[in-house]
Amino acid sequence: MGAEKIKLLNKIKSTIHSNIKWNSLIVIMAFSMTVIALSAVLIITSAVNNRYSEAISETTKRNNTQVVENVAVSIDSYLEEMVSVSESLSNFIKENQNITHDMLYRYNFILRNDIDTIAAFDRNANLLIKTDKRNFKENTSLASQNWFRSVAPGSQNYNISEPRVQSLYNKEYPWVLSLSKGFSWIKEGKKRNGVILVDLNFKSIKELCSKELGENGYIYILGSHGELIYHPQQQMIYYGIKDKVIPQTSSLQQGSSIINVDNSRMIVCVKKLKNTDWRVVGVSPINGLFSYGNDIKDFLSIILTVVALLVVFISLFVSFMINRPIRQLINLMGKVEEGKLDTFAQAQGFYEVNQLSCSFNNMVYRIKKLMTQVVDEQKLLRKSELKMLYAQINPHFLYNTLDSIVWMAESGDNKNVVKMISALANFFRLSLNRGKDTITVEEELKHAENYLIIQKMRFNDRFEYEISAQEEVLQSKTLKIVLQPIIENAIIHGLKDCTEHGSITISVTMSGMLLSVSVEDNGAGIEYERIEEVLSSESESVGYVGLRNVERRLKLFLGEEAAITIDSQVGCGTIVTLHMPVTYNGGR
Repeated sequence: MGAEKIKLLNKIKSTIHSNIKWNSLIVIMAFSMTVIALSAVLIITSAVNNRYSEAISETTKRNNTQVVENVAVSIDSYLEEMVSVSESLSNFIKENQNITHDMLYRYNFILRNDIDTIAAFDRNANLLIKTDKRNFKENTSLASQNWFRSVAPGSQNYNISEPRVQSLYNKEYPWVLSLSKGFSWIKEGKKRNGVILVDLNFKSIKELCSKELGENGYIYILGSHGELIYHPQQQMIYYGIKDKVIPQTSSLQQGSSIINVDNSRMIVCVKKLKNTDWRVVGVSPINGLFSYGNDIKDFLSIILTVVALLVVFISLFVSFMINRPIRQLINLMGKVEEGKLDTFAQAQGFYEVNQLSCSFNNMVYRIKKLMTQVVDEQKLLRKSELKMLYAQINPHFLYNTLDSIVWMAESGDNKNVVKMISALANFFRLSLNRGKDTITVEEELKHAENYLIIQKMRFNDRFEYEISAQEEVLQSKTLKIVLQPIIENAIIHGLKDCTEHGSITISVTMSGMLLSVSVEDNGAGIEYERIEEVLSSESESVGYVGLRNVERRLKLFLGEEAAITIDSQVGCGTIVTLHMPVTYNGGR
């Protein structure tokens, strides 16, 4: 019983493995149905989340606007208070024309933990009074510093600087905001002008900007040109860690808006201060449905998982039912690809599958019929091509031979006329060969010898020839009339203009199952650059048509293994070699 269960499980496993492919109908249907179902759930979830997000955004925007406005009012009040401090010092100086050392220390009560320095200077930046006992650095040019130059001495105007590093005292370099205010007083009957400096640390501003704007929200302050006045992560920003929200909010003047930062939506509320060009900016992320605990996330995750598993199971089951007859058709097509054209399908399954089965059977029948027709047509085509190539060779040779016979007859050389006509008759008897395309190597060599006899007579014995062949190759098969065009080229292009006595050597050898037939002459030779042109089927060279025809016939009958090679040297002769697979009685 256990063995049968294992066998059944293995069969199921094998069926699943063979049927389920990444691009199979089963996988595509399962994937598509799963995607559709999950997409529907995700769309519904997204719609609910967007609706809640909009409601939450409006509520958050109202709350943040209120908080930012309250912070702005508090900072305005704080700055007014600091201006009041500077005015108090101004009034003290006006009321006490002769300021003494004791008066300086009695004024210490003005200093608070959010004020670093309070000092008054005359128009030349000479110290009049300061409210602590620390000593200034020596040789410090106060008149050139921005806080002193930002207001005219005695103007009663004030200015608040950007954050800067204070460098008034030895070994102290705090970050401060400098409030500079012009003032005047009467001394010895003359009006004197000066500047009051109030250096503020960030303790009070930090406390005022620490109001919470929901989860991960914060408040910071920008100057009139977008420069940073205060930020809860101020030190990190100065060290190069940038807040990506700041560049997008630097151009906002007042009101509430929503911006996108790193695929997160942020609510930004901006409020301008009354006493300066500063802007208070509140930033908080928009929290949607998924921000209210993990219960909703877990619930939706469970729903998505259950839906996905259910859809995958149903789609796999339906796909298997639909796919079974289609798989059978695929197997039958594989058999047809293997050449088993007697394979036919039985109509079964769904309507569409039945139609496919009928179309498959019709296709197999037509393929079988077409293949038979193609084979017959190919046979006729090859015969037609061979006959066409023969027709290109025979008239060419016949014209030259008859021309020679006419020339000898006119000269009264009857003996040689008879000899040449006899050789021509033997030549054409072997050429015709009762309509066959192939002859033995021995017959082809006799055919070549008859041609050489004719040409030798025609050229008045200006060349000699020699024919040799291994005994074992004489009965192997070859195409007829393959040597004659090569010999003709050797005579016409190689020996025709040769001043010395020419020679033509024909040799046949066999190496393994490869037959090599060489025709060598000692004539003019061929330039190296022209050899490839001579063998090219697209060549326009005149006089080498027969050679190209021979190569085409060899490849047509014997396949691509057959080839012609040329080895030549100008002034030393040429060797043309035919390479052919060995065949006997038409078979290899």
